[in-house]
Amino acid sequence: MYKYILFIFFICINFMYAQNIDTLLQEYESSTKKSLKTVDEKLGNVTIYSQEELKRMQYTTLSDILKEFPINNFNTNKLGVSNLSLSGSKTDVSGFFRLFINDHEVSSIYMQSPSFSWINLPLDFVDYIEVYRGNSSFALGSDAGIFFIRVYTKNPLKENGSQIVGTIASHGTNSKSISHADVLSNGWSYLAYFNNSKVHEKQNYKTQQLHNNSSRNYFYFNGQKESSSVNFGYTDLEKDNYTGFALDVVPDDGKIKSKNYFFDITSYFLDDKSLKLNLSYDFNELQYEERNSAGLEIIPALNMASLGTTIPKEYYQNTQFKKYSGLLSKSFSIRGNNFLIGTSIQNKKYKTKQNTTVNFLNTTTEIGAFNGFDTETISSLFIQDDYKLHDDLLVIGNAKVDKYKRNGGLEDFNTEHYRIGAIYSPLEHFGLKSFVTKTSLAPSFYNIDYSDITNPNRLNLKNQEYKYYTIEGVYADEKSRLSILYNDVKIENFIYYTPVGFTNINDHTIKTKNWIFDYTYELSLNHKLELNYFTTKLSETLNNSNKGGYIKFTGEYDKLDYFTSLIYKNAYRFTTVNVKDSYNLNLGFTYHLSKHQSISLKGENLLDKSTKSLYKEGLFTGTPFALEDYQREVTLSMKWVF
Repeated sequence: MYKYILFIFFICINFMYAQNIDTLLQEYESSTKKSLKTVDEKLGNVTIYSQEELKRMQYTTLSDILKEFPINNFNTNKLGVSNLSLSGSKTDVSGFFRLFINDHEVSSIYMQSPSFSWINLPLDFVDYIEVYRGNSSFALGSDAGIFFIRVYTKNPLKENGSQIVGTIASHGTNSKSISHADVLSNGWSYLAYFNNSKVHEKQNYKTQQLHNNSSRNYFYFNGQKESSSVNFGYTDLEKDNYTGFALDVVPDDGKIKSKNYFFDITSYFLDDKSLKLNLSYDFNELQYEERNSAGLEIIPALNMASLGTTIPKEYYQNTQFKKYSGLLSKSFSIRGNNFLIGTSIQNKKYKTKQNTTVNFLNTTTEIGAFNGFDTETISSLFIQDDYKLHDDLLVIGNAKVDKYKRNGGLEDFNTEHYRIGAIYSPLEHFGLKSFVTKTSLAPSFYNIDYSDITNPNRLNLKNQEYKYYTIEGVYADEKSRLSILYNDVKIENFIYYTPVGFTNINDHTIKTKNWIFDYTYELSLNHKLELNYFTTKLSETLNNSNKGGYIKFTGEYDKLDYFTSLIYKNAYRFTTVNVKDSYNLNLGFTYHLSKHQSISLKGENLLDKSTKSLYKEGLFTGTPFALEDYQREVTLSMKWVF
C-alpha cells in the first residue's frame, strides 16, 4: 500500500526543478534516412530503438531488446538474473555495461552491472533507447565501460495525459502499470509512473524443479521546467534463488530481496545554457538468504585449510550501498572547435549489516565484511573537442583522467582514458565512422570481495586495460540502409572468475574481433524488413555462442500493427556439454480499438529453442551442464490512454 501512497504523493507535487528533454530522437528519425547522422554521433557507434519500433515490436521490458542485440549474449546467471556477456563468453556478472535512465547511471554500485535491479525495466513510459559501443562516458560522469545503454523517458510536455497498461501471460506472469503526465499552470510539467510485475519461471534439472519466480515494483518521477530537471527512480525486487550457491544445484529454501532508488537534479546556467550542474544520490540494499543440506559454495567464506568446517549449509547477508555524485561541465567554441570541459566526483560507501554462515556442525559465524574495502572516491577531469576539417569530415577527441582513492589497505591510483575518432561523409549516401579508444576498468567491490582466496595478495587486483578500435561504413538512401561494423578489442589484465575467485589474466592479452552486418529496407510506407548477422573471433576457449543474428519484419494495415522476428545464436561445445543452435521465434499483433485503446497479443520463443547458459554442480570445478535461459510464453496486453 505504501507504494501507491508514494505514487499519489509525487503526482501531487507542484514544486520542482526541470527542463525540457532534448527531442534528439525526432532529429535522428528525420535525418538518418537521408544522411549518416546519429542521435549523438560524437559518442560513437550507436543503435537506436525508436518509440515506434518499441510499440510495433511489442518490446515490454529492456531485456526483450537485449536478447537480440548483436555481439552479445543474454544469459541467465545462477541467481536467475538475466546478464549480458560479450559474444563467445559467459559471465555471471558483467562489469563493462553501463545503464542510464535519461542522464543518470543506474548500474549497480556493488557490481557495476545493470542486471540485478534494472535489466527488466518496463518500457511503456520510455520514449526511445540508444545503445553505444565503445567508451562514451567521458562527459557523463560515470564509471568507464565499453557498452552504454541510455533509456530516455517520455517527455511530460508531449504526453500530458494518463495511460494504463495491463498484461497477462502464460505460466501466471502478469504486469500492470499506470502513468500520468501534466503541465501545471505555473509552467512546471511532470511525468509519474508506477509498475508492478509478477513473473513465474521454472526449469527442470534432473528430476527436480528450479524456481525463478519474482515480484517487482518500479516507480519513476520526472519534473521539468525551463533550465532544470529532477528525476526520482525506485525499484524493489523479491525473487527465488534459482540455483543459487547450492552445491547440488537445487536450494532447499531461500529468497533474494533488493531495493534501489536514486534522486538527481540537473540545471543549466548562462544565457546559452552552456554551464551544466548535476547532483545525484543513489541507494542500494540487498538481502540474501539460502539454505541447502548439501552445502553452499560461498567462496569468500571458505578456508582452504579447513573446508569441512567452513562450507556453510545456511547463509544470510544484508548489505547497503550509497553513492553521492556531482558533475560540472562547460561547453564553448573557439575557432571552429566545439569544446566540452568538466569535472565530476563520486563517493561510494559499502556497509555490511549482516554476513552470517551456519556450518554442518550447526555453528553460527558472523563473518562481517569480507575485507576492509568499503569506501571509494573517484575524482575526474575530462575534455572533449570536435572540429570540422571540411564539410564532410568531422574529427573528435576525448580525454579523461580519474583519480581513485580507496580505503581498506588498497592502493590509490589514477586511470587515463583517451579516444579519437572521425566521421567522414564523402558521398551523399555513403560515409565512414571510426574510433580508437584506450580505457581502464577498475575492480569493483564485488570483484574484490570474491577475489582468489588462494592468493595472499588477492585484494590488489589490477585494472583491466582496454584498447578498442571500431570502423563503420554506412550506405543509406530513401528506402534502405546498409551498415558494416568492425570491432577489434584487446584487453590486458582481464579479470576472470576462476573456481576459487576472481584473478587477473597476466600471461597473455585477450583478443576479440567481430563483424556486424545490418540491413534495413522499407518495403512500403508501413512495412519494414531488418536483417542482422554478426560473427566473433575470440582468443580464448568459447563457452557461449559467437555467431548470430536476426530477421525482423514489421507492418501496419488499417487498425492492425503486426511483427515477427527470428533471433539466431549458433551452437557451441564446452568440455562435455553440447549446446544446440538457438532459434527464438516471436510473433505479435496489436489492434487499435480506438485512438485511445488497443489490445495486443504476442508469442515469444514459439519454437521452444531458447539460448542456454552453462552452470556447474559441485564444489569448485564441478560438473558442467546447461539450462534454457527463457521459456515459451504468450502474452495478452491492453492499453488505455486518457
